[in-house]
Parts: sequence; structure tokens; C-alpha cells
Amino acid sequence: MKKTVLSLTLAASVLALGACSGGDSKAIVTSKVGDISVADFNETSKTLTGSYVLQQMATEKVLSDKYKVSDKELNEAYDALASQFGDNFDQALAQNGLTEQGFKDSLFIELLQDKAVEDTLDTKKYYEQMKTELNARHILVADENTAKEVIKKIKGGAKFEDVAKEYSTDTGSAQKGGELGWFSVGSMVSQFNDAAYKLPLNTISEPVKSAFGYHIIEVTDKREVKGIGSFKDEEVNIKKTMLGQLKQSGEFQTLVKDIVAKLVKDANFKTTDKNLQNSLKILSTTSEEEAKAAEKETQAKEATEDEEKDTEKK
Repeated sequence: MKKTVLSLTLAASVLALGACSGGDSKAIVTSKVGDISVADFNETSKTLTGSYVLQQMATEKVLSDKYKVSDKELNEAYDALASQFGDNFDQALAQNGLTEQGFKDSLFIELLQDKAVEDTLDTKKYYEQMKTELNARHILVADENTAKEVIKKIKGGAKFEDVAKEYSTDTGSAQKGGELGWFSVGSMVSQFNDAAYKLPLNTISEPVKSAFGYHIIEVTDKREVKGIGSFKDEEVNIKKTMLGQLKQSGEFQTLVKDIVAKLVKDANFKTTDKNLQNSLKILSTTSEEEAKAAEKETQAKEATEDEEKDTEKK
């Protein structure tokens, strides 16, 4: 849980800076070598962290307009973290440059993000998948062309286990012929999980893309899971489990980014400050738009390099 405190340190610090406003010439710090005015402090804070502060404040506005975090929920989350540190909690806050209120402000945004992502979760699908465990094997390769080649070999009569040993980059399962053993919902990355649960028994999947590469999956057996309660009984724990898995895999931040980007676009944020315009533009850009922009930039760079090579040849 120390990681949670540390992860909120910067957010709390810059939000605290954002709370200082105005062009007050009154000294906020005095010293023998000169004073620091409120205005100077604000200007330096804006230069150093202004973009981040603006993004945090805009994020809080759009999320709190759609989702609600009660004082009870905030205090319960705060107390749960504090209890894990016990008597060392105040010291942990101080070591990370945090005040109690600063930490609560950041925790408030984190809870808003949780609610926003929860709103996108298909908890009923997860519940249905909970009722079954799968036994499967897979072959992991780097690109789609290789994946298609692997599928062609297997469908052409090659043994799955032999192809796995030859091609699979998953060293943990490759030498076992791709065998993964029994697993339940949430044990695998979401793309693999959903593809596996949709597959009929003993059927070779099409290439399944994940952050690790391309998977060729075969489900070899299924069995019922005992002791699953009703959806109503399980829903709260399902949400907690799904959120935890998303955060662990890194998908959570991508989801939050895309949710906030859409809300910021809809809210039509504007600023006359040119230095902050780019900050709002970044905040309103989805992960897909970022990826397309990066691809265009790469293509443009490659085109320029090809032109330079052609020029050199001439």
C-alpha cells in the first residue's frame, strides 16, 4: 500500500500548488537573501507543473460532474489506507511531502476514476465466466503473419505441441507443448481470456492479439466451478477483482485516459493561455488517436529517410 501513497504524491503536491492563485505581491516566504512573493511562487509553479495541475483539475471537474464519491466513501478509503500504516501513517505522509488534505484530494480523484472505469465493466459476462474453468494450450508469436503460418501448419496436420516447441516465444509453456493447465476467469490478459471462453472445445482460434504478441489458442477441456453465489451476491467482489486486474495489467490507465478524453471534448474546455492549450489538447486525445498520430509520425520519418537515401544515391 506504500505504492498507493507514493503514486499519489505528485498529484497531491501539484494540486496543492494549483490552489495558490492570484498575483499577490505579499511574501509567501521570507529570508535574509530575499523574499518569495505569492505572485512569483504562482508563476514558477505554473511554469514547472501548470500543465499537470490543469489536467488534474479538468479531470476532477469532468469526472465529478458524472460520478459521485460520497464523504463516507472517501473517509472509508482514507481510513483503510491509514490503518495499514498504523502509527507510521503521518510519518509516511510527511516523507512524501503530503498533508492529510492533500492526500484526500488525490484519493478523491482516484475513487472517481474507479467509478468511471466500473461503469464500463461487463460484470455479468465475468460472472458467467466464473462458473467455468478452462484447460487450454497456446502458441505465442511476435506478429500476425507468423501466427497465420502457425495455424496453417496445425490445420495441415502438424501436431500442436510440436509447433508450440518450434514457434512459441512463451518459454514457460513452449517446452510443454503450449500447455497452460487449468485456469479461471481473470487469470489471463483480457484479450486471451475472452477469446478462450468463446472457443468451442478442441478448436484452433484465429490469431488473438494482446500486449505480449499473437496467441493461437486451443481449449482442450472445461469444468464447472462449484460454490458460485448469485450475481447480486458476487457483483461487488467482481467489480473489485476486475478493477484490481486492470490496474495490475496497466489497462486501467488507458481506460481512464479514453473516458476523460471523451468527457473533456464534450465539455469543450478552452483557455486563452497559449502555454496551457497543448495541455488541454493532450488531455482530450484518446489512446487510439495517440497511436494513429505516432504511426503517422513514424511513416513521415521513414519517408524522409527514404528521400534522403535516394538523394545520396543520385
